[in-house]
Amino acid sequence: MQLFEVTDTLFSNPKKWKSISRGEKKKNHFMINRMMSINFPLQAQAFNRIKIDPVAITDAWQTFMSKMYKKTPYWMYTKGSKKRKEEKEKKISIKESTIKTYASKNNLDLKSVRDAIKYFPEKSIKELKSFEKLIE
Repeated sequence: MQLFEVTDTLFSNPKKWKSISRGEKKKNHFMINRMMSINFPLQAQAFNRIKIDPVAITDAWQTFMSKMYKKTPYWMYTKGSKKRKEEKEKKISIKESTIKTYASKNNLDLKSVRDAIKYFPEKSIKELKSFEKLIE
């Protein structure tokens, strides 16, 4: 079973949870505890500190969560850093190579250019787009 199948079962199907093998529970223990730490950091840290059997920890999470939720809650799925970076790049729509070239041609460091994009997005993007047209 994959992680997301296990977490779906953890929340929505207590009968199926009992049929999941100890090996699957142990294999997914770390990620389940990590996901639970998003909304329950103290409890997750307590489970890390007391160092009990990983299967018992996943069973405890299942018992606790199945009483609170009937389906997988929204907070379980967060965007990773790769996804956030892709969205940010989509929003900016300026190539990294253009930024580097612009910085080198104007004797600026990359941090200054990125800060300008961050704090003054309209002006910076407009200037970078016109620069991009010049170098193409």
